[in-house]
Amino acid sequence: MEKITFYGLGGSGKSCYTFAMAQALSQGIRFPDGQILTVRCPIPMQMAKLHRAYQQMRNGQWPAGNVDSVKYNFNCRLALSKMMDFGINDYRGGLLDTCDEDEIDEQEELFSSFEDSNVLLFFIGADIIKQALHGDDEMQAKLDFMGILYENFLERTNDSKTPIMIVISKSDLLSEDEKRQAKDLVLSALQSMFGTGTNLTAAITMVTLGRNLKNDQGELEGELIIGPTQGNIHIPILYSLFCVISNRIEESIGKLNSAQQSYTSAKNAMSQEMSRSAFARFFSSNESSIRNRINESNRAIGSEKEILNKLSETISKIKPLLLSGADVYINGVKQ
Repeated sequence: MEKITFYGLGGSGKSCYTFAMAQALSQGIRFPDGQILTVRCPIPMQMAKLHRAYQQMRNGQWPAGNVDSVKYNFNCRLALSKMMDFGINDYRGGLLDTCDEDEIDEQEELFSSFEDSNVLLFFIGADIIKQALHGDDEMQAKLDFMGILYENFLERTNDSKTPIMIVISKSDLLSEDEKRQAKDLVLSALQSMFGTGTNLTAAITMVTLGRNLKNDQGELEGELIIGPTQGNIHIPILYSLFCVISNRIEESIGKLNSAQQSYTSAKNAMSQEMSRSAFARFFSSNESSIRNRINESNRAIGSEKEILNKLSETISKIKPLLLSGADVYINGVKQ
């Protein structure tokens, strides 16, 4: 199972994003060719919890933030064929706000989660960015802290190249001009993620759950708009799928190359075997063994080519929709 990890400061909206995303993507994203991508939670208790929280939002109340860190399991299917199983680890934002000694065990669990995550999603609330844009030093410090957190990640993973996405949540709080400024601010504050020579896949997106949304002592004010492609709600998951499939393509290419080398080696061995006399070959089992190697290599080549074609088709389907809602940088080059 793939592991997608959500990080963010308290109030960044990552938990509410999860509740809304689970509802929206269960409806399915329809691609131009008519195929439908769905993301659904297969565990009844988790599914019920997600649905209750979503219904609370529909009824005009914001769900309370996580008291404990939680994990949700999902499966992703394209045209009913499973693309990946993945778990979302949602660490409570308060862990990063306080860093109290009383919470050291839970904080250590959070930092250790860096080591086995397939994709990292860092959530930053647009309210924090907006205040930073207007010169609030405390909010700028919170933004800078995300860079420190990433440095911790690099230390713990020996400079891992795990894909990362910065998710600016609550983007309905920003004007179009502020959105451009927000991206520039994030790219500046976290520039090491987006520089050339990193061999890293990094991205930035903005998501919102509606229009003019506010939290008035727990009351949800504004217009909640939840749909499969509304407010870029699908983009963080599409990015995660894009990165997982890209990794699988690299693995498949490696297996294909290995199978082709095995085939070439077996063919060479057969040529040498056939150069021997028929009498010598009659008393040897080499020819049968080599033919088995050739057949096994052929089957492996055919299988990997089929897998590779399917993965390539899927990523070609995802990429345009992903790039319509995110800026993706591969080795510092914007796609």
